[in-house]
Amino acid sequence: MLKICVLINSLTLGGAERLAVDLYEEYKQKGIHVIFVCLEKNNFYNIRSGKVYYLSDQTGNDEGLFKKLLYLFISAIRLKKLLKKHEITMVQSHIYRANYVNVIAKLLGSHHKTQLVNHGIVSRYKTENLAGWVNLWLIKLLYKKSDQLIFPSNGMMQDLKKWGEFKNDMIVINNPFDVEGILNLKDASINPEDFVFDQNKKYLVAAGRLEKVKCFPDIISAVGLLKKNGFDIELIILGDGPERANIQALISYLNLQGNVHLLGRVGNPFKYITRSDILISASEYEGFSNVIVEAFIVGTAVISTDCESGPREILAPETDARIKLKPNEIENAQFGVLVPVNDPETLAKAVKALLEDQDRLAWYSKNGISRAKEFDKSVISEKYIKSFNALLE
Repeated sequence: MLKICVLINSLTLGGAERLAVDLYEEYKQKGIHVIFVCLEKNNFYNIRSGKVYYLSDQTGNDEGLFKKLLYLFISAIRLKKLLKKHEITMVQSHIYRANYVNVIAKLLGSHHKTQLVNHGIVSRYKTENLAGWVNLWLIKLLYKKSDQLIFPSNGMMQDLKKWGEFKNDMIVINNPFDVEGILNLKDASINPEDFVFDQNKKYLVAAGRLEKVKCFPDIISAVGLLKKNGFDIELIILGDGPERANIQALISYLNLQGNVHLLGRVGNPFKYITRSDILISASEYEGFSNVIVEAFIVGTAVISTDCESGPREILAPETDARIKLKPNEIENAQFGVLVPVNDPETLAKAVKALLEDQDRLAWYSKNGISRAKEFDKSVISEKYIKSFNALLE
């Protein structure tokens, strides 16, 4: 009998965390015996049914590199015991540290099959500090020992292959989305104390963790350029993170306090996205870019940077994923607009052009849902179950 464990670092706010919860719920609905396990206690999401097992009382926020390394082995030992108790045959892990623990537990003698879901661009670590190089070393060492590797995008799979010869079973399975659930949330009311949309204004929205890789300053700079050229527009930013103070400083420097609104983390981002005219994603790289599909679901047009690895695969699925736009280039793709990375001037031009082309704007807003349904959790969960069968044959 198939008995699986879904393993992740924690249930903190994030796309991978929500994905893991959605898959867990889908497996349960399909009658699969499944348990949910976290390395740490840092909860934002909740599972609707069943119990969450925690391998430590750590939060993941304050622990340094060496303590996290130590807890890889402590967590692996605890995971091995838990798997034996529940007679688990396969562990599906999400995010790097959970992936390491999954493999280490098997190396320590657990008899389960390992399925690692890789949610990021591995090459990001080559430009980071000691922690980045440690992660690269662990990825090259441990990923090769897994039974199966899953990637939400083809670009992510190709990126990993740059770092060694991996003979594992590798499969691309896009991220799942609760399309019906998101549709039910999008029309929820917004408390006037939180924000008020003016029907006479145009709004951009951007969502995600406030970190350097998301390039929120590029979006803010584009808004500044538009305002300087007489095109007044407002930007809503949903999310929080280490770059918040720098972003606030840039807003003040460009005198955009009346144009850019930092709303922080919100429980329901969809009610803001659906009321905006365009969603902007300006990242230097992405895993899959969940927010693009979420914008599709709620009927909001998308402009994204043509970064590694997900946006082109989502917005222009019939093009070569290796294509990358050069400075000043704008591509009106099948399901949205692509612009170069780190190019606020071209981003500003793309925003102005799309808002002035109401027919194209309406087409993108209306037809994104057809693309989004390809990623519905019922469709994607079946692909995962098929991967289980291949793994256990």
